[in-house]
Amino acid sequence: MALRNMLKGIVPEDLLAAVPSSFDIIGSRQGALAIVELPDELEPYKLEIADAVRRLNKNIKAVLRRRGARSGPYRLYNYEVLIEGPTEVVHREHGYLIKVDPTKVYFSPRDQSDRAELADMAQDGERILYLFAGVGPYAVAIAKRRRVRWIYAVELNPWGFKYMVDNVKMNKLTSVVPVKADVADFCSAFAARADRVLMTLPLGAKDYLDLALRCVEDGGYLHFYHTGPEEDPFGEAEELVRSLCGGCAVVSRKIVRDYAPHVYKIRIDVRVRRT
Repeated sequence: MALRNMLKGIVPEDLLAAVPSSFDIIGSRQGALAIVELPDELEPYKLEIADAVRRLNKNIKAVLRRRGARSGPYRLYNYEVLIEGPTEVVHREHGYLIKVDPTKVYFSPRDQSDRAELADMAQDGERILYLFAGVGPYAVAIAKRRRVRWIYAVELNPWGFKYMVDNVKMNKLTSVVPVKADVADFCSAFAARADRVLMTLPLGAKDYLDLALRCVEDGGYLHFYHTGPEEDPFGEAEELVRSLCGGCAVVSRKIVRDYAPHVYKIRIDVRVRRT
């Protein structure tokens, strides 16, 4: 509402309802950027909206407009620069730091409560495999809270890998091992077994589900992320798991957040039993 109030008299009254009521902020007091989503009808007013966003938070140095869906080999959003400024920032959440440039690698501050929840689920001494790790936020969240044996965090995007290495060093973590590799190649060659496997990519992870299941220790857990329609958000994800692992049991389900209109990003937590 604050943003809309600031834009009264600038954006026509009949378009004010289209102004977003919220937007993502990535960064901290040392510098942040804002990411907004604007419908086409607000195109003539995008710079005025960006200026209002910046005035709402003195830490914001750059404003980006998200365009379209995630695409390409690294599943990135396209961005239009509305206010130019640094896009590499250090984001703070739950007592740890994440260095990231969202124009080069995917990161969402909206997932911070989900990261905290998985960190609570993890146990001391566990061996964890984290696939599609990006800049490593789940690995950092877990390693800061638990004394795990190891976390192998696998990412192919060279920028994601670079920032993950930086984040491990910045948070002084010794149990996280960043790995620059294709998930299929890594899982095929992975000789160990993990007590817990994370697949946090909601689109595309299903194509690697069979390989990921092979990496889970008997009795271990797989956290599988997917998307689902509001009328049946978990059905497809559960069917995918059942089709590949008859002995697996879904022990909990969560709607992580909205993904698209009438579509949710979801997580199912699976206990893996080999029959």
